[in-house]
Amino acid sequence: MNEWRNAGKTPRILGIDARAIFPIAFWLLHMRTWTFILAMIGIAIFAVLERFGYTVPVFLRFIKHKLRGRTLHARPWWVRRRFFG
Repeated sequence: MNEWRNAGKTPRILGIDARAIFPIAFWLLHMRTWTFILAMIGIAIFAVLERFGYTVPVFLRFIKHKLRGRTLHARPWWVRRRFFG
């Protein structure tokens, strides 16, 4: 009856976050045994990360933060959000 509440849930395929299945796209573009194995390893890594509490977007933000470093550079005046923080 109240099916709208399911809109906020994470889509899952066989119990794994559906966003973690994206390595299959690489295999579909280049169907070889080694790309299939690489895609399965990628899916397994994302499944293990989810088990530790990292979803795919959170993990990608974590990697971006590690690559960027601790320093947050200033933004020019025309990029700043003046009214919302």
